Amino acid sequence: MKKVLAILAMASVATFAMAAGGVTAGTVAMTGGSGNAVTPAIDVLGAHNNYGRGCAGCHAPHSGANGNGGNAISGGAGAGAFSGVNALFGQDYGSLNGIVINTGDISPTNTTGNSYTLTVASSGSPAAMTNQQYSDLRGIVMCLACHDGNVAKGAMMQNQAYEQQINALPTSYGSGKIPTLLGNNGAGAGVYNNDHPIGETALVNKAIGTAYSGFSGTPGLTWNIVNNAISSITYSGAYAQFVASYGVPAIGKGAYSYGTPLDSSNRPYVVCTTCHNQHVMNVYAASANNPIAGSATGTYATFFFINGPYNVNDVTPHPTTANSTTQFCRQCHFGESNEANGGTLTTSF
Repeated sequence: MKKVLAILAMASVATFAMAAGGVTAGTVAMTGGSGNAVTPAIDVLGAHNNYGRGCAGCHAPHSGANGNGGNAISGGAGAGAFSGVNALFGQDYGSLNGIVINTGDISPTNTTGNSYTLTVASSGSPAAMTNQQYSDLRGIVMCLACHDGNVAKGAMMQNQAYEQQINALPTSYGSGKIPTLLGNNGAGAGVYNNDHPIGETALVNKAIGTAYSGFSGTPGLTWNIVNNAISSITYSGAYAQFVASYGVPAIGKGAYSYGTPLDSSNRPYVVCTTCHNQHVMNVYAASANNPIAGSATGTYATFFFINGPYNVNDVTPHPTTANSTTQFCRQCHFGESNEANGGTLTTSF
């Protein structure tokens, strides 16, 4: 696999969420309070109920992509090598094979962006795929099968965030349509430069910074690798203070998350499912495997299928705490955290 970058913590993934208890910014609300006692009032699968088709919209129990009507555009059979075979996936992602996606910011010194060739589904059998290819298939390509909108045009997509359609967002979000397609989101077909980088070149340690990467031997955050998988993560110093205030739901992984992908040098990199949990879109549950603010119990409001506490309806100014929406990003972008700059603020959930 070459390089690929696409989207992550952006709010353009087709999603669903709720307002926190006591907040009436929208027509949909959470019940049972706020903070670590959030109860979803609507089915947690939300937008991914696929207009009533439910789980079968993505996981066709019989006949693969053909079980979902084949290719939504051509009307032909699905061309994805593992459609229906891997995770019973029922969308056609064959058109993504071999395409180059340029993503990330474009600057005067970087006029072409970063490119990555999607070839993860081209091998003849799962056994022929590398760990990276398999991670990209499950963590990127299956997402793009619906959320591309350029060469791959999944069915049942309106290209508008579900939370916005049901008025679950605060008015401060504005009235403009929030798109959910990466390759056709208003900037022109095939434009991905406004999408968050993912893929093997989007290394987690690059975002965190050399001083906190663990790969340089500097105390802060270190991944312990066993059998090409992350067995545990060690935190110390300023990063440990951040974990105590918020947690590491994207990096450390929770009960509903997949393993963090590793490149050929066993370095963790970002895929769509690093920041998004496609199965639970409005609540995040802490666990012993991944506590939030030091607690192994509790539920927290989240939006846009974000894989961690991410409450956009926490609109009250908190000058002496950090909002969960900001803290989520600081897991990787640690240089912008309070802890990296000598602070020890707690998190407002």
